[in-house]
Amino acid sequence: MTVERLPAFSPDFNPIEKLWKNTKRDSTHMKYFKTFEDLHDSVVQTFNTYMYDASKVICVMQKLREDFVVTA
Repeated sequence: MTVERLPAFSPDFNPIEKLWKNTKRDSTHMKYFKTFEDLHDSVVQTFNTYMYDASKVICVMQKLREDFVVTA
């Protein structure tokens, strides 16, 4: 086992950053929301899909692992 030091700012290795990117793409990108509540509902709906379909989260984690192995 080895310890890999990451840069202080390394969003490419932070899984939550990829989930946020997917969340923005799926719930807010190129969409108009008349009210803040509409925006909120769209984001919550996307989060609910993550809760009920874990494969979307697992896919992000697998992609992160593949990217890390290639760059390491």
